[in-house]
Amino acid sequence: MSSIIPLFPSAVMVCSAKYALTAGEEEYIRKVEYADNSGNLKSSSDRILERPELSVLQAFVQRQIKSYTQNLLKLDSSIDLYITQSWLNKAGKDQYHPLHNHPNSVLSGVLFLSGGGKLPPIRFHRFNPLFPLELNFTELNDFNATCRWFEPVYGQLILFPSSLLHDVTPNKTDSTRITLSFNTFVRGEIGNAGALTSLTI
Repeated sequence: MSSIIPLFPSAVMVCSAKYALTAGEEEYIRKVEYADNSGNLKSSSDRILERPELSVLQAFVQRQIKSYTQNLLKLDSSIDLYITQSWLNKAGKDQYHPLHNHPNSVLSGVLFLSGGGKLPPIRFHRFNPLFPLELNFTELNDFNATCRWFEPVYGQLILFPSSLLHDVTPNKTDSTRITLSFNTFVRGEIGNAGALTSLTI
């Protein structure tokens, strides 16, 4: 029987553990100030998880990052990923997130703080097409699809490589779509001294 080998896949992790905001966290998030962003609103603070009111949430996110790096990527214990920027997004009716990725970051994430009600999903896009042709398929799968989306589920965290292109279509509901996003970077010993690529970050 032939073997199908998925070479170099983009690992998107839908975390099994979900996070439920406490009453205190909900109250803090309701009072957050926002500024204009491309197609939507973002919190004025880009270090929102450093707020003491969200320390438990930050610890939850950091645990999921560790699960991704240790259980999936099998990173050496001398390497750590830490959260750099973190911010809230708010998309009201007809607001959206344009196609983008996250430069200067290794792993990014989105935590849904609202869900249901037909809120628009996050969509991930293939950067390089499987073939340089526009082909028709009888069925879409992970090998031929150019786009994959995930519906907002309250409390669900999705982790993905920061280079992965993604967007959110316009919100056609009367509900507000709220998410937490964050970026990460490497801390520790990377490279190899013998290969003259060693670097301490």
